[in-house]
Amino acid sequence: MVRFSDIIETSRKKNSPEEETHEEADRLWLSDSQVLQVRKKASADQNSREALEKEAIASEAETIYNKFTRRAIDIRDRVQSDLGISPSPILADLHHVIDHNLIDPLYEYAMRTGQPQEDMPVHSVDVTFASLRVGKGLNYDTKKLLQLGLAAFLENVGMYKIPGAILNKTGRLDPHEITVIKNHSLLSSQTLDRMGSRYQWLAEVVLQTHERSDGSGYPRSLKEDSISELAAVIGLIDTYLAMIKNRPYRDKLIQTDAVKFILKEARNLFPPKVLKVFLSQISLFPVNSWVRLNNKSIGRVISTDRNQPLRPTLELLYDNQGKKLQPGEIVQLSQNSLLYIVESIDENKLP
Repeated sequence: MVRFSDIIETSRKKNSPEEETHEEADRLWLSDSQVLQVRKKASADQNSREALEKEAIASEAETIYNKFTRRAIDIRDRVQSDLGISPSPILADLHHVIDHNLIDPLYEYAMRTGQPQEDMPVHSVDVTFASLRVGKGLNYDTKKLLQLGLAAFLENVGMYKIPGAILNKTGRLDPHEITVIKNHSLLSSQTLDRMGSRYQWLAEVVLQTHERSDGSGYPRSLKEDSISELAAVIGLIDTYLAMIKNRPYRDKLIQTDAVKFILKEARNLFPPKVLKVFLSQISLFPVNSWVRLNNKSIGRVISTDRNQPLRPTLELLYDNQGKKLQPGEIVQLSQNSLLYIVESIDENKLP
């Protein structure tokens, strides 16, 4: 005979908290396919957040780059009008760049962008951010990065005193014109010397940016340790950027050829320490250079990996048949062991 108490006890066991927990777990159990879907959604959400962050950084980099360009044009106008230059607003903007970790995004934006109609002001901006990139690789602290950035931004102010007929001449310069051009570093130093004793160091650094380690530079033929490291960094970057930009008297070199030339032909002109960091920061395959991969596809370098300078991040824009990809595919060579660069390509010779 079944007693009433037994029925109550059985009922309690069926509805115990432990049993209910197992039942709830069974209802919440996901199949493998459902788990995969959840993971895919989480990954997509993460990628979306990262994409938005990159877009925001890229937008800020563009805004700051344009601000520096406008400031460089204003400085050109002030120098040509023989007016003074205030370093305070430049230093404030540089502080923002350094404090918000914007050196790399601004360097990458500078290498992708250019405004030929304002060649020297834009060149000054590009030299600034590329120099800061190297300074960062040299582990400069904030104070030294500020000094480097200010000197890089103002190193060529003496050029604004050079007659346009000489600067824009398409033919070969005669000896007198070469002498006039070389005088720009002295003119730059004299212009900055007007800032007073507090910025005497700035006038001296700018005066040295065309000195070279082997004594072949100007205006004082200084050698090795007599040259400020800040001046050596700026001089190297100034040389590199001049090589990869069109000039009235010559066509530009592709970035990889310019880097190879510096490392081979100009290795005695700059300190080994600076050259080593230049290679790691700028890379043999710099931002905005075009390369062909071992699978014959073609891409443009959009960022470099300082730990693996020969394996940058690319935007693949042509497949192995030479067909243009729409949109381009982003590939991190540092994460893809099957792909590697086989050669650099002149952008004028793309499919």
